[in-house]
Amino acid sequence: MGLHNKISVVFLMGLVIAMSGCTLDSGGESIIAAGTQGVYIEYFGPDVEYPISDQDITLETRLRNVGGAEASNIDSTLYLLSWDTINSQNACASGLKPPNAEIGRDGEECKVTDDTTTPEVTETQTYNVGVHIDYDYTTTTVATVYAFSENEYAKLKERGETIPTVKDIKNSAAPIQIEVRVPNVLKTDDPVPVTLIFRNVGDGNVRYDDQHYIIDTAEVRINGEYLDTCRDIRMKGGRERSCTVQMDIPAGEEVKLPIKIITSYTYVISAETKIVVHPPLT
Repeated sequence: MGLHNKISVVFLMGLVIAMSGCTLDSGGESIIAAGTQGVYIEYFGPDVEYPISDQDITLETRLRNVGGAEASNIDSTLYLLSWDTINSQNACASGLKPPNAEIGRDGEECKVTDDTTTPEVTETQTYNVGVHIDYDYTTTTVATVYAFSENEYAKLKERGETIPTVKDIKNSAAPIQIEVRVPNVLKTDDPVPVTLIFRNVGDGNVRYDDQHYIIDTAEVRINGEYLDTCRDIRMKGGRERSCTVQMDIPAGEEVKLPIKIITSYTYVISAETKIVVHPPLT
């Protein structure tokens, strides 16, 4: 596993939290979740309703980007099909832009087609076919990290106020969602650990390589300045993993630090259908 400088990746055991269209509250943290999909398979199947023996047909895969980032490097792979395809055309390879609510634009859609010929049959036969779609995507996460001097901390406790650590964690619509955690921070000269928890909340998985599901990178910026990058984040069971970076706290009685994480990964979704091939009509 590739790690850099002060980054350490550790296992986090736990359940996957469904985060679609809800606000979670835990220990003074508010997590505003977005949608849990990036690219969505709208349709997968043949272009005819009643395929017959030895007929030229086209398998269509229609895709739409419903998330918060542009999808790129979109690729399609058929599986389960027991006969060969003739020609494949991928109109999605150039990428798909996300929806834009401000101008009323839906997410872009595209189509992948695979031409083939049904097998010769003398009685009705049912065949299975599936498609894997992989694409590059990003999740943008923003939050505010709080830190206090001992004096300010004591003042807040004396007034009976809640001591915030992280507030308003907002994720863009994407299948990978990130939670930000820090301990109750008192201003010290020592770096403070910031733990990023990556959860797969979509219908697929990040890319699988070397017997692991892997998120490529997560770049962390504090106050607009580059802090560090988590690399090669291996998702345990394909569902969850964490990365910890060290943050220096600037001087001040009460400090609010905006944090931004750009998480980059390849995501894979799949769909399956059945093709019922009928004997000749005559």
